[in-house]
Amino acid sequence: MKLFTYLAMSAVVAFTACGSKSSEEKVTRDVEKAYNLAHSAGDKETVIQTLTQWVAVDSSISQWAWDTLAYYHYFYKVTSGAVRNPETALFYVNKGLVVSSNNEFLKDIKAKLVLEKGDDSTAYTMFEEMWNSTQNPTYFWDLTWLEVARGNVPKALQMIDQAMNDSTIMSGMVTMEHIQAQITENVKSEAAFLFLKYQIEFSKQNIMKGAEYLQKCVEIDPNFYAAKRSIMELQRYSAGR
Repeated sequence: MKLFTYLAMSAVVAFTACGSKSSEEKVTRDVEKAYNLAHSAGDKETVIQTLTQWVAVDSSISQWAWDTLAYYHYFYKVTSGAVRNPETALFYVNKGLVVSSNNEFLKDIKAKLVLEKGDDSTAYTMFEEMWNSTQNPTYFWDLTWLEVARGNVPKALQMIDQAMNDSTIMSGMVTMEHIQAQITENVKSEAAFLFLKYQIEFSKQNIMKGAEYLQKCVEIDPNFYAAKRSIMELQRYSAGR
């Protein structure tokens, strides 16, 4: 009788465990389906919600899930005209960097988030490290843009000249992200660095000189979104003066 009772209890435990495992697998499959559906539909908010649920029940996807959550919170969780808190995106960036400390994708996002928090010195160091390790023209452009933003025009112009005389940089592309417009573009390096010259001239109220640089930008790269948008803004600015 005791043996029968023991076997019966064991069967119940085994059945419960199997049932629980089966339920968890179903939940995981359902969440995965919801994620894939939202991703296909371009529903950014639901992608974030379902992926957060998915990675919570299935740690095997953490190799890529942290990257995606970091990027979506960084690039898409933006309300036009509002100041946002970058801490959530940084949380997922750091989770991903624990898994892969040399993840350049996450390091790039982290540098931009650190800059967003107002720490331009740390961001500069991070971009500088990425430039030194990859020689990717984007990071040299980021460094130069930071000097422009700081108002350090002589240093910025020196770096622009350095880039324009570097055949390796000039043969590459610069990746620019326009978060408010939710556009990422790859721009020919020459056009990207001339765009910085436009920004410098505009800051000095040299409108005509700035317009010349913008015109050169779109001649070099006709699909340069930021330059075309700036031309329209410059036209409105000039009309209102």
